Amino acid sequence: MPTNRAYLYEFRGTQTQMLDSVRTTIPGNVKFSLPPDAHPGLYRIVVGPNNFWDFIFNKENIRMRTHYASPRDSLKVIESVENTLFVKYMSYFITLNRKADAISRLMTLYEKNSEFFKSLNRELMNLRMEDPQLISREIIKEHPGSYVARFLKVGQNPIVPVGLGKNQEIEYVIEHFFDETEFSDSSLIYSPPLITKIRTYFGLFEQAFPPAESEGGMIKGLDRLMSSAAVSEPVYDFILADLADGFERSEYETFFAYLTETYLLDAGCTNEERSTELAEVLASIQKTAIGNKAPEIILPLADGPVIMSDIPEKFVLVLFWASWCPHCNEILPDFKKLYEAYHPAGFEIVAISIDKEKAAYTSALAKGQYPWINYSELKGWDCSIAYDYGIRATPTMVLLDGERKIVAKPRNLGILVETLNQQGLRPIR
Repeated sequence: MPTNRAYLYEFRGTQTQMLDSVRTTIPGNVKFSLPPDAHPGLYRIVVGPNNFWDFIFNKENIRMRTHYASPRDSLKVIESVENTLFVKYMSYFITLNRKADAISRLMTLYEKNSEFFKSLNRELMNLRMEDPQLISREIIKEHPGSYVARFLKVGQNPIVPVGLGKNQEIEYVIEHFFDETEFSDSSLIYSPPLITKIRTYFGLFEQAFPPAESEGGMIKGLDRLMSSAAVSEPVYDFILADLADGFERSEYETFFAYLTETYLLDAGCTNEERSTELAEVLASIQKTAIGNKAPEIILPLADGPVIMSDIPEKFVLVLFWASWCPHCNEILPDFKKLYEAYHPAGFEIVAISIDKEKAAYTSALAKGQYPWINYSELKGWDCSIAYDYGIRATPTMVLLDGERKIVAKPRNLGILVETLNQQGLRPIR
């Protein structure tokens, strides 16, 4: 071990924070002592840049040995029931993934119609068909009282009955997604599986519902989730805090507004300052709700002021973006194609940049050659137009009709096209 200090971190959900650091007594010999009230959970020892390994603590002495160059792969448990089980579980996945990766790389060296390629492909399919939850179920059954079992139980997915159609399968999974989750167990706060499972849960609604209906499904799912989590106040508040962090700057504005109004403003996990901030966010969302008149936009451009209410086109898309936003740079070329097709039919884009640096903004415009109306106050997130529209993420779209009422807040280009077509606007190519 070339360094003389090691660091101990604890998990809280998917995040880590440092608890302690110690010097090595003999090169490579490290000892941490946790206090008597230390909670069960997942912990991490860091011994250098990208050199770390995770372990489970559950009120038992732990002795481990590993190699500095590959601490996760070389880990041997000398003393600890929990970590013997944990390493067994992790080794299974490491081996499975390495086999699949090695076969995939080997397949690139052979012709697709060769017999060896076909045999490799069959082996890869066999690996992918292995039940990844088999070892989890084995540990849960044989060691039900261990933290590892509780850790793994959260990750168990519902077993879907045979004979259901694709849509029915997704509906069944959503309905039974948390059947094996013990929300009363507050120790689950101190490891990633619970938060990972919740994030996966809300991702299912994109598969189960059409784009325009997914947020409605997410809201129902939120109510079901929080009802289940109410058995434990620490777990309940922990989940709410993570949902707030995850969705505050997301495109799911309606969902976040419901989350804020129904749960966050009354939650114990928010202090007075945070509650005031959330109330302001909610007010801005409600001000720009679908059906409301959009806040007026007046742009002092070099060629003369542009007043949004005077723009003659039937529909105006207010697009918030930034030169530093990778996703914006990916999708703006597609917006150019859409603009060329729909602009002659009565469609305009007013693009408001959340940039702060003039050079970066002008360079992005010169490179993109965007043909619509472009403007930036060059104040970053202090942009007054972004504040009026309650914008917290880029890219964000707000579609307005001829009366400049808010028609939709599309989350992506596909939904925008679908909405324009529903409004009777057809491309002119």
